[in-house]
Amino acid sequence: MNLETGKDWLKYARERISNISDTPNLDVEILFRTVCLVDRTALVSTKEIFLDNIQLDNLEILLERRIKGEPIAYLLGEKEFWSMKLYVTEDTLIPRPETELLVECALSRIGPSTATQVLDLGTGSGAIALALALERPSINVTATDICQKALQIASRNAKLHGIKNVVFRAGNWFDAVPKRLYSLITCNPPYVAPNDPYLDILQTKFEPRLALMSDDGGMAAFQKIISAAPHSLAPRGWLLLEHGHQQQYAVENLLVEAKFDSIIHYRDMRGKPRVTAASITDSSP
Repeated sequence: MNLETGKDWLKYARERISNISDTPNLDVEILFRTVCLVDRTALVSTKEIFLDNIQLDNLEILLERRIKGEPIAYLLGEKEFWSMKLYVTEDTLIPRPETELLVECALSRIGPSTATQVLDLGTGSGAIALALALERPSINVTATDICQKALQIASRNAKLHGIKNVVFRAGNWFDAVPKRLYSLITCNPPYVAPNDPYLDILQTKFEPRLALMSDDGGMAAFQKIISAAPHSLAPRGWLLLEHGHQQQYAVENLLVEAKFDSIIHYRDMRGKPRVTAASITDSSP
């Protein structure tokens, strides 16, 4: 097949990935712009873009990876979150738009100039921690993860955006920050059950199981985090958790068992329960 021009390659690539992508037009345009270093205006212009052999080879490599289901974010090595470009690798979960709701709920509990101590558990690429630190320069954020490679990516993202009010700590949940109190704790833990068919879709096949999957029907991480959280929360502090849309009441039950007495649920853009905020406001015995 003759693929001398950009229009030829775009048509060829769309046909090849149409069966594995819900957005084939967007996918091939992103790959083309990345390799050929052109903006979208150039793609829609009448002027032909001619391709050399090196460009064709690089395009074919990326296209083959995409056909196998590898997410665009991993192909490019980056993903936008909260208007920030974040580096991502297969050691980090790809930030989802739904997680921006968790950031919004957290920001609503932090004053613009409050010197608050914030903890982000299982930070991955650093998406939540960096968004909070960027919006509230007066706060101090501690971001933890059990995966050292993920922490390296998160640290790189902090440097990329010149964010200096975040420190990174390695460890399993609260083990990374023993005997410390925080006014606000955020977490997007793994909450997919090991036998969930969601794990078989193309994107999640490439993401780290450690960041996706949790035992006990997806609730094991919640059990550990919620039971330990009261010991790391300052008086009237808040715990904010992202969860699956069918886990709202299971998460609430765990919070009640852990003596949280102020529990609020939030829905995502599709109207599904996605974030739960909880606080222990009653300090009486």
